Amino acid sequence: MAEASTLVFGATGAFGRHVLDALVARGLGPETITAAGRNQVRLGELDSAGFGTAGIDLSDSAGVAELVARHSDIVLISGGDPNRLAQHKSVIEAAKNANVRHVYYTSGVRADDDRFEINADHRATEVALVDSGVTYTILRNTWYIENYIQALAGPRFNGVFAAAAGDAVVAAAGRKDLAEALAVVVTTDGHDDVTYSLSGDTNFTYADVAGAMSVVLGREVAYRPVTPEELRSALVDSGMDDGLAGFLVSLDETIGAGVFARVGDDLSRLIGRPTTGLVEGLTAE
Repeated sequence: MAEASTLVFGATGAFGRHVLDALVARGLGPETITAAGRNQVRLGELDSAGFGTAGIDLSDSAGVAELVARHSDIVLISGGDPNRLAQHKSVIEAAKNANVRHVYYTSGVRADDDRFEINADHRATEVALVDSGVTYTILRNTWYIENYIQALAGPRFNGVFAAAAGDAVVAAAGRKDLAEALAVVVTTDGHDDVTYSLSGDTNFTYADVAGAMSVVLGREVAYRPVTPEELRSALVDSGMDDGLAGFLVSLDETIGAGVFARVGDDLSRLIGRPTTGLVEGLTAE
């Protein structure tokens, strides 16, 4: 096993940026952290800030193995690549072969509930990690409040927040909250072979989300539930390709089924404070 050092896969993404900040805030020196990702511009910025950096495509299993072998602790931020399950398994296999000290994986809330196909890759990754025999911590992250920022465009124009999520509740949290929880488990003891389910403190309704949008936009916004067919038609009519429209409709239906409803207080307990509210999350950088 390599000398104590932390490798963060997915460090150049929006969530990864907060993870690096949180690790440093909790006392890890940038020089002990290797930020790995594909965004070369961001890697250059991180290099200038004193972090170790590594440009890597997780589909390069040999490169992954070589990189993992140089570190004692691995943070695997789940990716968005269509081939992400194979990539995750490649990291886990490399960690096993290198006898790393600990792997931290950011999964999805309710990943163990096979009703929710959205979590299939997370569920399979968790199984691979547990079966590997490597010491692990799994953090099942809830929905990001920031995911609603891109949904502000319509309400800004017409005052309507339309979704096919019915009367869903979503215990969303800010990326910074979830990154801070990850940093806590990386930098403190007592988290070996533990799975945390990370939810926000409050089950927000979509009417609550619309209310927060009203505050942020400075105009009245109303939530309008629509059918999946109505949403798909509206998205395609706006110029979106049918495949993406279908995915977004399916996502709304999954949200409506309760995948992101609150599961407990692991998140606020780990970070030692209440989780971020909607307005603050919708104005986050």
